[in-house]
Amino acid sequence: MAHKKGASSSRNGRDSAAQRLGVKRFGGQVVSAGEILIRQRGTKFHPGDLVGRGGDDTLFALSAGAVQFGTKRGRKTVSIVPQQ
Repeated sequence: MAHKKGASSSRNGRDSAAQRLGVKRFGGQVVSAGEILIRQRGTKFHPGDLVGRGGDDTLFALSAGAVQFGTKRGRKTVSIVPQQ
């Protein structure tokens, strides 16, 4: 029998890259059409006026304007208010 444990390597040390989720444009900020407003998993925020929702639940601006957060029927919404 060996008196010393053989040199071993750790089985740890792996992790997945962060997904960079969250709010990308905040209330009052002026955005152009197509800009990503929120990256999310599920509908934590729902699309409001002039906001679209992608296949991965990303919310994006459909036209230029200012970002506005609010609630509708107990749900958090994100809308775009067109600039004059």
